[in-house]
Amino acid sequence: MRRMSARHRGGNLGQFVSSFGSFFASRSASRAPRLVLAAGLAALVLPACGPSIDAAAKADIDGRVAALHASTVSFPAPTGFVPMPLAAGQWTQHKLVNEKGEPSFITYKILRQDGDAFVIETVFEGYTGKTMQQMVVAFGSRTDPSQIEIRGFKMKDHKGHVNELPSGVMPMMQSMYKSAVSMLVVNWQGMPQEDATVPAGRFTGCYRVRTDAQWAGFRSVSDSWSHPAVPLSGMVRSKGVDKPTTMELVAFGTSGAASEF
Repeated sequence: MRRMSARHRGGNLGQFVSSFGSFFASRSASRAPRLVLAAGLAALVLPACGPSIDAAAKADIDGRVAALHASTVSFPAPTGFVPMPLAAGQWTQHKLVNEKGEPSFITYKILRQDGDAFVIETVFEGYTGKTMQQMVVAFGSRTDPSQIEIRGFKMKDHKGHVNELPSGVMPMMQSMYKSAVSMLVVNWQGMPQEDATVPAGRFTGCYRVRTDAQWAGFRSVSDSWSHPAVPLSGMVRSKGVDKPTTMELVAFGTSGAASEF
């Protein structure tokens, strides 16, 4: 496995989601599942999985996109660069658009906290149907990537089949995605600030970061705008620099996250 690198080591979960959300949204369905499983971070960067377009799923996605309207809610500029602490019940939903102009939705949830770890579920809804994944992640200090540990992983494909990695395999696999896990740090200190408007509202003073991610023979350069009023990654908007991909915050909440497994 090739090492993943980023131009800015002051990266955070938002940067990772931004780069790889846009990155995987632009990959083919046949490549994306292999890349995500190899990285071991599928619950945070879930790609489109499915052999072909499902007519009903496509109609649902297109209808939801057409119904989107910009919220009039405005969020003030942050008073500090510290993100919202992780907590059970938090969730975010983003709309993605890949290189082909195909929209999809990705929802991140924190279902519960088990000791020092969080159960994070990701639901991807696209033209090929719905897939979802869960990971058990212990972050330790969110500013120290060496403390992050992935303890469990399972996924459910668009046909409803569930696959789960045995717990005994997880320690052995940590080294396979150590470099990817190192991106799950949060540090916006010193980053420039810009306003961003998305369907979820207007966010003043977002932290803007450019990420140049290289992994498994592929590269993705993107700009992301993050705000501490948004839970989980804090990511408000992402735009591909080298590819015409986008990711915009549609809705979010600090409570109410429920599993769809």
